[in-house]
Amino acid sequence: MSRTWTWTPLQLDKLNKAKQIIQALAEYKPLTLRQVYYQFVSREWIENNKSQYSMLSGLLMNARLDGCIAWDDITDRTRTFHDLTGFRDAREYIKNEMYYFLSMYERNLLQGQKNYIEVWIEKDALSAIFTRAARPYRVPVTICKGYASASFLNNYRERLRDQQGKNAIILYYGDFDPSGMNIPVTIENTLKQRMQIENLQVKRIALLKEDIERYQLPHSPEAIKAGDTRTKKHLEEYGELAVELDALRPDILLQKIHASIKQEIDMDGFNEEKRAEVAELDMLNTLKEKVAEVVNYE
Repeated sequence: MSRTWTWTPLQLDKLNKAKQIIQALAEYKPLTLRQVYYQFVSREWIENNKSQYSMLSGLLMNARLDGCIAWDDITDRTRTFHDLTGFRDAREYIKNEMYYFLSMYERNLLQGQKNYIEVWIEKDALSAIFTRAARPYRVPVTICKGYASASFLNNYRERLRDQQGKNAIILYYGDFDPSGMNIPVTIENTLKQRMQIENLQVKRIALLKEDIERYQLPHSPEAIKAGDTRTKKHLEEYGELAVELDALRPDILLQKIHASIKQEIDMDGFNEEKRAEVAELDMLNTLKEKVAEVVNYE
């Protein structure tokens, strides 16, 4: 039987602080629990440890159950629902198809570029921010979830075969800890040495030591595990410095993603493709209107 939740003055204070954070980051909702947590830590409202993380998790759960915080403000990206129910009838299906008909077109705006770019991130929980930032440029986003398997890397090699000899660039984002620092190095070595991929660059964009210092990000010392074979080298280079990518504010992360992508593309060629897309969208909208008149199914 679960414990009854009571809103004490201390918990109400934390609730108000959570609302402040959610309001400040409203443009980037829904937020993850970890993003809210690190905003608490960076403001020195709570300590950076598992106990405080669990406390905040319980507080946000009860805040939503009691209607104090909207359900749409917080998301759980670790669990997925696959809707396989189908449509109520053919009429509902036709209405749905007409709504989406010719409405999903996006031109490949980088087809004339010399570089083939992908953004790779260590954390699936941050995928919404990355896809939001990369979509306007039509840059693919890849979720690594730690060290990449051989099959995962081979899939990337297969994608490169369709790029007609372009320079391959991976913009990597991960945690600043022994594994997070080593993952992009291992990825690059495997792709180059074992899979014989030439003209490849893996560029670590974040987290960098400069990010930690500039934005005064909270450390996560528990990420440094004594049994990890990479710990010794990390300690020699950085000491006990360990920070999660989630600690970086969403607005700063978005700025870094935009800047890293624009650094690798020819904006004149990009804008030319964009103008072609606008003309094509006008043509598709006209065609959709004509089809709707013929179908006329309400």
